[in-house]
Order: sequence, then C-alpha cells, then structure tokens
Amino acid sequence: MFRCLPKKGDSKLAAYYSNNGVSSNSDDNGNEYDRNTAHGLDAQGAIALSNNIAVSASYYYRSEKANQDNNGNNESTNIKYKRNLFEFGAGYFTPLDKKQHMLFQVYAGAGFGKTTINENGTDFNLSAYTRYYNTSLTKFYLEPSITFKTPKDIFAATIATRGSVIKFGNIKTDYTRSERSDYNLDSLNRYAVLFFEPSFVGSLGAPSLPGMRLEFQFGLSLLYDKSFIDYRPFNFSIGLVFDVAKLVRGKKEE
Repeated sequence: MFRCLPKKGDSKLAAYYSNNGVSSNSDDNGNEYDRNTAHGLDAQGAIALSNNIAVSASYYYRSEKANQDNNGNNESTNIKYKRNLFEFGAGYFTPLDKKQHMLFQVYAGAGFGKTTINENGTDFNLSAYTRYYNTSLTKFYLEPSITFKTPKDIFAATIATRGSVIKFGNIKTDYTRSERSDYNLDSLNRYAVLFFEPSFVGSLGAPSLPGMRLEFQFGLSLLYDKSFIDYRPFNFSIGLVFDVAKLVRGKKEE
C-alpha cells in the first residue's frame, strides 16, 4: 500500500508479515468461533519511471483456521480459509516542499485473486462431512496519501486512504442453499461491494544502512454497504523494504 518514491529511478522491494489480530468471533445465532489469527505474507514492488510517475505490483496471502462450538451439542466444525490477491497499479507523485520532506501520491489499480473455504466436521448424529467454497475476486482501487519525512530520511510517516470496489464471481461450492444463507454466502456474487480503507505507515532507516528500511503498517477496512459479508476489519504488518539502486551504490543519494 505504501510506496514513497520521490524521484526517477527510486525503487522498492518489500516483504512483510501480516495478521489481523482477531482471536474469536460469533455468528448471528450466538455460536462462538475460536478463530486463530489470520496470518499472512505480503510482497510489494514499485519503481519510479520519472520524477512524477511510478508503477507497482503486490501480492497478498492469508490463511486462517476456525473451530466452532455449537453450544455443547455433538456438532463440531473445523474451517480453513485461504486468500490470495495480485494487484497492479500506477501512480502520480509530487513533493509539496522544496526539501521534499512532504510528498503527495495517488495510485490507482486493479487486483485479481481467489478465496477458498474448506470445512470438515461432524453433525449432531456424529456423522463426518466435508464442504468447500471457492470464489474468484476482482478488485479496483484508488489510493491518495501524504508522506512526511524527517531530515536525512531517518523516519517517514504516511497517512493513506483507499477506496476499493470488489466483485466476487466464478463460485464453486457444495454447501446447500440453507448453509450458504446461514454463512452469508448466498448473495456474495450478486453485486460489487465498496470498502473504505484508511491506514498509517511508518518506516525507519539509518544513514549507515542505505537502501534498507524497517516498515510497519496499521490499516482498517470498513464495509460501505448495508448488506453483511464476513471480512477482517483490521490488519497489521511489519517487514523490510529495499531500494535496489541504493544497495548497489552502497551510499545514500544526496
């Protein structure tokens, strides 16, 4: 989500560990789900083609497990979720002051991914069963942001807002009609959904380590729709960011 490329030739290669910090959830009927945190890996790359134009690419992967306790009866459920998404974008950026301590950026792009659900459990008769639900997704986004940097670029902070439109499709499942209704999966592909996604990004660098930074991100995902779908409203990630050109040169550009 964060690129911050102030001039032509600057680049970014980044890898992050991410999670959503959620440990439990409940459905509309009051059933409790002991949910492991959704762990994931993110990878990002970007390069400035000029002093104002850049292109970017990203990959996101998440995995999650959930165990359901149905109020003490014989039913039990284990559910595994996997999500992946590729994003491609282009952006415009410009400094807001002569010393380039403030930078405005706006990116737009598209993403393509897939979500899978695999469920194994036993019903009230202690009979084993399995279910699956697979869907592809298409995403379009617009993301403006402002970056503030300290002298010598030791610390940088970015405030970003993203609007995302997501459309699900190509659904394959063996869930029954009533099960899809219970899990809020019956209308997932009927129309696109809109999310508002504000975030804060911070990064730390050192003059003795040009071309490498530690970066962390806090992000919210807010559904802008009256219809309910199951999603994760918070994400935190931390990782390392590399500027290949600066690493090769072995010193910071003046």
